[in-house]
Amino acid sequence: MSVVCLSSDLGTSSRLAGAAARAGVPLATAMSAARLFDLIATTTPRLVVIDLTTAGLDVAEVVSKLRSADQAPELIFAFGPHVHAGALQAASDAGCDQVLTRGQMHAQADELLRQYGAAS
Repeated sequence: MSVVCLSSDLGTSSRLAGAAARAGVPLATAMSAARLFDLIATTTPRLVVIDLTTAGLDVAEVVSKLRSADQAPELIFAFGPHVHAGALQAASDAGCDQVLTRGQMHAQADELLRQYGAAS
């Protein structure tokens, strides 16, 4: 699996699945952090994309666990609404490789997944 997306929003998951298909990149979606770690335990994604609006998300905890996992991803991106500046800053502070607003993520999803989701 090249990309795993953590999002409890079906619309977001669907948009990213479409972008992944257009980019020719395999994508799996986890609706919760627990499911994300189940996927990480059985695959080695190159990229994990975190939707900061995911219910019950502690981005610092998730990023820390991802970084220390046996099957750690190479890259971690996060995105959220531009009006949630605190959440965007928390993702940056947690060590995400790239933090985007939701609008930026949706506008750039095809290119980001093509560029960073492909196996290295």
